[in-house]
Amino acid sequence: MKFTGERFLPDVRGDIELEHIHRYLLAHDVIQGKDVLDIASGEGYGSAMLAGVARSVIGVDISPEAVSHANAKYQTSNVEFRLGSCSAIPLDDASVDVVVSFETIEHHDEHESMMQEIKRVLRPGGTLVISSPEKLEYSDKPGFKNPHHVKELYREEFKRLLDSYFTNHSMYGQRVLYGSVIACEDRESLIRSYELVDDPLTAKFGISHPIYLIAVASDSELPDLASGVFEQSIHEAELVQRLSASVSYLNNQIVGLNQVVTEQDAKIAAVYNSFSWRVTKPLRNFKRFLSGGRN
Repeated sequence: MKFTGERFLPDVRGDIELEHIHRYLLAHDVIQGKDVLDIASGEGYGSAMLAGVARSVIGVDISPEAVSHANAKYQTSNVEFRLGSCSAIPLDDASVDVVVSFETIEHHDEHESMMQEIKRVLRPGGTLVISSPEKLEYSDKPGFKNPHHVKELYREEFKRLLDSYFTNHSMYGQRVLYGSVIACEDRESLIRSYELVDDPLTAKFGISHPIYLIAVASDSELPDLASGVFEQSIHEAELVQRLSASVSYLNNQIVGLNQVVTEQDAKIAAVYNSFSWRVTKPLRNFKRFLSGGRN
């Protein structure tokens, strides 16, 4: 499969890699030993990750190419891929314990049909783990338009949609950021975040200005999913890579310009050292004398 920007592929690097893989790692806390549906499974890497801890995983995608690729690449006994859409899921009623839906809801406008289908295939008390870009932070503030997105939701719209179908839900925020992490190493502890622009610095739960929202929803008691950090070397960060590429480009431009200057200097030196320049020197001096030394 070729990367088009619509579906993440596991050999693509940058922020998109951190965002996608971290979501599937988050879902591990709720799928252990359970039957799972991964709706809009794409290339299949996420379903394969889930299959490492789930009892069974069915990945569903609307793309025949993606389904064929995933079935050929990820051949394990507890994972399979089927052709279908989020508004017509090819599963029986009450057939899975958990539905995972990452990078899906913004790619269509059939949100009500999607939620009805998710409720249909979930067993009583089942859990939905679903992500959505937060339109204010993702699109409005940066003035960005993703050509692959059909209908993005604001935070309150996302919450209202979940409230319409589930008794309980909890929200997690996600964005790639640069900062300092202090984490307890010998027991679980609370995570509080601060933002350097605040004055005074005030602790808060979650993160400021998340670009993506990840919701956990159920009609039963909600599972506890651990907040966490997905670490990457700063030298491999997308921003650093872009800056490094810019610096390399500018350095190459400087080298090229220096070469041009060297060539021009050589041409000027050649003129000054030429026979014609030497023999016409008296004429230039006489001209300077007539002009009063102005030239």
